[in-house]
Amino acid sequence: MLDERGLPPQSRRPDPVSAITVGALSIIAVALFAAAVLATYTYSTPNVELPLVIAVALFFVVVVFANILRLAVRHLRPGR
Repeated sequence: MLDERGLPPQSRRPDPVSAITVGALSIIAVALFAAAVLATYTYSTPNVELPLVIAVALFFVVVVFANILRLAVRHLRPGR
């Protein structure tokens, strides 16, 4: 009843970019938690947090760019 009428359930393929996005956002959440712990509890190595936060921000930008690229490809080539 909730299936789409256009495609049978066997011909639909999962989107790999969506799966990668979910995994990447999970990694980003863990890294941000680690950055919060490092910012709060480590006083001996304060220079560890900045590279971690920069890497997390760049990783997030890459994930967002991959999703924008995926949407552009879907918009320009609707059959794919």
